[in-house]
Amino acid sequence: MANLLRRLPKSIPVVFVAFVPHNPHSMIDTHCHLTFPQLSSRLDEVLAAARADGVDRMITVGTTPNDAVNARAIAEAHDNVYFTVGVHPHYSANLDNSELPRIGEIAGHEKCVAFGEMGVDYHYDDPPRDVQHRWFNAQLEVVRYTNLKKPIIIHCRKAVDDTLAIIRGSGLPGERFVFHCMTEGPDECRKVLDLGAMISFTGIVTYKNAPEVRESAKLVPLDRVMIETDSPYLSPEPHRKVRPNEPRYVTATARFLAELYGESAGAFVERVDANAERFFHLPT
Repeated sequence: MANLLRRLPKSIPVVFVAFVPHNPHSMIDTHCHLTFPQLSSRLDEVLAAARADGVDRMITVGTTPNDAVNARAIAEAHDNVYFTVGVHPHYSANLDNSELPRIGEIAGHEKCVAFGEMGVDYHYDDPPRDVQHRWFNAQLEVVRYTNLKKPIIIHCRKAVDDTLAIIRGSGLPGERFVFHCMTEGPDECRKVLDLGAMISFTGIVTYKNAPEVRESAKLVPLDRVMIETDSPYLSPEPHRKVRPNEPRYVTATARFLAELYGESAGAFVERVDANAERFFHLPT
């Protein structure tokens, strides 16, 4: 591992460029997958529909280095799209260690706003847990080695205790992490909050059969909440039967959570946008 990481420069230069100002009354989808075929095959339509519905910025999240390269191309072509780079635990068995230096190299791009998604997922038996742990640890080592002060997107399903143990073992501060697509109940949510991490909710919070996710949402302070679609999956109510999910529908989750928090929709959107801008260091 150390030999592989020595191929990375200790400090990757980041070039800052000017971006088009956003509409202060619009919204950010902090986690989508524009590279997935359900969306990439009609990307212009998806982006136009998002903008028409008040979603003016999107972060398309990488699940492998190759996926991140495709995400980078989309971000380079569209002022309002940013991207991330990481290895999703579901893909960890299909890659070898030669991919690790690529993560650090791609992360240095000016429109790459985070590492990830990465983490642990016990919903399925594959990949084996030891493989997932090894890749998660390796990616956190890349984060430390590159010295890039970018946040980290965590994928965690039915694995909160092990995920938190690995994060704490990395020595990285908890406030650099966001647990995306929170699906856990209040007890697990409290553990994540104790770490200091942000928590992001998808359309799952709107589902009638997910009361535990709503109870978790009620625990999260307003300055630590973010909202995402995780599209093309998890369409929120009242669009749950719509396939695929799209960034435009993040507004439905925002309206639902605003009501849950007892906030006006406009005030709540301003809050969660400010959280995303601060966490991902987005231009304001």
